[in-house]
Parts: sequence; structure tokens; C-alpha cells
Amino acid sequence: MQTPQEFVTLSRWFHQDFDWGHETGEQAVEAAISNANLSVAQLNVVSAYLDELLSGKYNDEELERIWRKAGAEISILTEEEGNAAGFFRGLRSMIDATARRSAH
Repeated sequence: MQTPQEFVTLSRWFHQDFDWGHETGEQAVEAAISNANLSVAQLNVVSAYLDELLSGKYNDEELERIWRKAGAEISILTEEEGNAAGFFRGLRSMIDATARRSAH
């Protein structure tokens, strides 16, 4: 599956200073989603792509490679197995919440 441009646009907001000025990682991720300035339709494309990435076809190293190739500068790998998928699940949840708020 080709990486959607919408995912690339969002991923680029995860640069080395993306969490600067935020008290929590969650706030930093919410700010990155907001700063990407994607429409609800574009957020839905990202969500669908994240569903593909979370389908179980990819291990943590593959998810990290896809993430970095899209332009992200921060790693989603930790020593804990499954953390990359966990990051994507959390990201998808935040995107869905943002899309719901934007749709109203």
C-alpha cells in the first residue's frame, strides 16, 4: 500500500521539537494533529491508513520504518514490544476524536 500524502503531512509535524512547550505527550500529539491542518476527509484517510498499519501485517521495526520514511523525526520504538503499534492506536484514537469534533 502506498503511503497517503495526508499521512506524510501529519508525520512531518513529529519533528525533534514537536513536544516543546507541551506538558504531556498527549498534548504534543494533539498539537501536531491540529498543526497539520487536515480536513475531516483527510483525517479519515489517515485513519484508514493507520487501520492498515495496525492490521497485524507489520512488526514494530516495519512500522518504525514506514513512520520515518513518511518524514517523522521521532522514533516510536521502545524496548517494549508492540509499542509502535500502541503509538499508532493512540494516534488513531486522537485523530478520530479530532474528526468528530470538527464534523460538528
